[in-house]
Amino acid sequence: MTKDRIRLIAVAACFLGLALLAAFPALAAEEAHGTEQPGIIELNKTLIIQVVNFIILIVVLSKFLFKPLTQFLATRADGIRRSLEEAKTAREAAAQTQKEYEAQILATRREAAAMRESAIREVEEERQRLLKVSREEAARLVTEAKAQIEQEVKKAKAELREEVVGLSLGVAERLIARSLTTDDHRRLAEQVAAEIGGGR
Repeated sequence: MTKDRIRLIAVAACFLGLALLAAFPALAAEEAHGTEQPGIIELNKTLIIQVVNFIILIVVLSKFLFKPLTQFLATRADGIRRSLEEAKTAREAAAQTQKEYEAQILATRREAAAMRESAIREVEEERQRLLKVSREEAARLVTEAKAQIEQEVKKAKAELREEVVGLSLGVAERLIARSLTTDDHRRLAEQVAAEIGGGR
């Protein structure tokens, strides 16, 4: 019960007591005449004692029951209010924590994606670098091989010329030794020399 309700009951009891006290002189006068008239409410000493007892009961209940009960209910309501506020605060904190975790997860995913892209880019750059080095090495090897082949060809041509000259001289010597005259020898040597000079 609230304090206003208790006060209302106490005021009603006081008015009822005052009304009975106001009616008490009339009751005393009737008793003096010795006649009682029946009615809905009979005003006599018992009713007055009951009203006084009721007022005392209201005062005692108000002091020892209603006040502690009101204080208990108020304390309980404050506790419930505090619990609700704490629950609301905890819910808001949990929502904030969840948002922070979601933001961290999103940041981690972005960082992982950036790292993956960076790794892919580095791998591609390394592949291009190795490919360039391989091409340069292949071109160098081809150039060296061509130079070596040209040297071998020149060397082989020189050796072949020397052999041809040697063979030609051998053949010429044999032919000359057999039947050639000095004029023939000279003409033949000039011809071989001209052929060898044209081959160079």
